[in-house]
Amino acid sequence: MINKKLFSHLKEKHSDFVRSRRMLIKETSDILSASKQAIFAYHRSDKKEGDKLVAYAEKGLKSIDTRFIKKDKTLLQQGSLKAAQEEFIEANFFGLILENKKLDLVKGIEINYESYFGGLCDLTGELVRKSVNLVSSGKMKEIKRFRKITEEIIKELIKFDLVGQLRVKYDQAKNNLRKMEDIAYDIKIKRNK
Repeated sequence: MINKKLFSHLKEKHSDFVRSRRMLIKETSDILSASKQAIFAYHRSDKKEGDKLVAYAEKGLKSIDTRFIKKDKTLLQQGSLKAAQEEFIEANFFGLILENKKLDLVKGIEINYESYFGGLCDLTGELVRKSVNLVSSGKMKEIKRFRKITEEIIKELIKFDLVGQLRVKYDQAKNNLRKMEDIAYDIKIKRNK
């Protein structure tokens, strides 16, 4: 014999989850887009626009945290949320580095630890891209600083046993460090000619 309240309870919980998940997917799409646009703005040296977009993404993540995550922690594992958080971490940290500020945990939002790892790995690619763009203007001090930050990130990430997609991202980050070393080497060789 089965108590009908069991299925009534399960139906209610499942319906709540499905509704929240659908809303989460829509909202995280906007956050992901804003974070990508922020990175692009930072590359164009449009700090004001980049900061505005990062603030928008952060506000969206805080709203999601309050309305969804606090009620159902399983939503932290949703791919769309993890992707939005990862892109936000990358954009936020890129903006902080450009301002010569320290990277730290984001306050007021529960962010999946994997999103931090992914964002940090992807950040190294943005630092390479920014360095390549700075080569023509001869801003060696900035390039050296970006290389040092990339080295620090790799030095810390190597301490973790990253697997799956995070391992792929970590390997890409190590490759980005090699690119930074190549940039520094090429500049040094050209200066000595």
